[in-house]
Amino acid sequence: MRVLGIDFVVCGFGEEKMSDAVRFYRETLGIEDPIITGDGHSEVWTEFDTKPVALALGKWGHPGQTAIALAVEDVFQAAEELRAKGVKILYGPEEFEPCTMCVIEDPWGHLFVIHRRKDGTWG
Repeated sequence: MRVLGIDFVVCGFGEEKMSDAVRFYRETLGIEDPIITGDGHSEVWTEFDTKPVALALGKWGHPGQTAIALAVEDVFQAAEELRAKGVKILYGPEEFEPCTMCVIEDPWGHLFVIHRRKDGTWG
């Protein structure tokens, strides 16, 4: 597996309304960057184009939990390689309309998303 770079950082939310989170990041933190995934009202996932690395807000994991997404060329191959090395795979790999991803945990409990956008871009 070869990491191409950091694709995005995701902040996990629980039962909070995603629209409230989007409003906080826009109005309080001043993030004006365009939304590249989700419409800002999705209750599951919204991703801002905060170059050079995207900022994602998602309903996953535990509230307050964050993860770094590492871009790779082939998520399925990377997952098999990591599994063979004893890395704990928490989710996936799974294909979605815009991407393929799996979630892993390092030996210290940090979460990482192994990720590939279908358009080949990252960051």
